[in-house]
Amino acid sequence: MPTNWKIGELAKLTGLSIRTLRYYDQIGLFSPSEYTASGHRRYTDQDLQRLQQILAFKQMGFSLEDIQQALKKEGRVIVKSIDQQIEHISEEILVQQTLLDQLKRIREALSQKENIAIEELTYLFELMRVDRSKYFTKTQLDQITEAFAANETEKHNANMFKMLLDQLRAKKEAGIPVNDQSVKELAVQWRALTASFSQADSDLTRNAETFYADHPHLALHYGLDADLYSYLKAALANK
Repeated sequence: MPTNWKIGELAKLTGLSIRTLRYYDQIGLFSPSEYTASGHRRYTDQDLQRLQQILAFKQMGFSLEDIQQALKKEGRVIVKSIDQQIEHISEEILVQQTLLDQLKRIREALSQKENIAIEELTYLFELMRVDRSKYFTKTQLDQITEAFAANETEKHNANMFKMLLDQLRAKKEAGIPVNDQSVKELAVQWRALTASFSQADSDLTRNAETFYADHPHLALHYGLDADLYSYLKAALANK
């Protein structure tokens, strides 16, 4: 086995391209220890060991810049760099697992519906982009999915939900105060319908309110903007 290699030989040995090896040299990440009199690169055993370290770090997901910093360190400092990368990858896995769980829930929900409106599908994919695990437990998320996938009664409830909000908005825009009996009655109906969605789970209702308060663009799917929500809550407080 040779004790030094030309750049083409090293490329063939490692599976890297000559262009990549030249780029590593250009950025100061990996340079040959020797040059011939005519200026050609020659890589030694020690160079090969360094390149193997670089490839190992790259395999673990380190960027070239991070690899460059890690190679300047030794012992426990390198271990710390690896620990940081482990933490980063673990966080990415958690995000992907959350997305996978959401996709499975939506797939299950869609499989139980013959037809789905494009607006409803768009709303579902909007929900997928939001991390709901910060607001709901797994049990609550399953409960929400079941409600979505349920029968025509649930669909009727969803229509009623929007209709009540439309009526409340009309009252608000007409300047009718929150202590008016008609407004309070609509607000009570809205609360009762919300309880039916959450199966009278007060924690789920409270978490849902927090979720939609933090993501008002999703609440707008039901026509519930921040001003209308304040109006509704004030009516409930005056019942």
